[in-house]
Amino acid sequence: MPLLRRLLLSVAATLLLGVAAGFVWERLASPAEWEARETGLVMDEAASQGRFGVIVVFVIVGVVTSLLLGAFSAWTLRDLGWIVTPVVILLTVAAAVIAWRVGVHLGPPDPASVKDVAIGDRVPAELAVDGLAPFLLWPILGLVGFIGTMLLVTTRDELRQTY
Repeated sequence: MPLLRRLLLSVAATLLLGVAAGFVWERLASPAEWEARETGLVMDEAASQGRFGVIVVFVIVGVVTSLLLGAFSAWTLRDLGWIVTPVVILLTVAAAVIAWRVGVHLGPPDPASVKDVAIGDRVPAELAVDGLAPFLLWPILGLVGFIGTMLLVTTRDELRQTY
């Protein structure tokens, strides 16, 4: 298969996996809830744990997505040599950003924009990833998926040549 077609296939896989990861993240994440009080929207300490839980779900979804994307890249681009490393990094970072934006878009709106909130009502917080570390995990695991798949493929090929 020509190189351009394989690169386009990898980009398409990145888009599909990124969008799918965003949908999964939005469905599995349980955002924190703000409570409407006389002074405005307030989040207590127990509810704020939901903010951390949203990031944990993003990371878990990223683990699966990145490993799959790294393995897919190993199957489609393995003959490119060292240049595959920055390609895998770019693809997984793109998938992370796509998943993040899809999840935020599909998730709850900004609590401040919710109208007709009565005192005592609970309003879910937006899905958010505060920090760079969850995004850095995606390319690292993409490379792990790539290397792991390459080791499996190489071992199998070497065994075939030996026997």
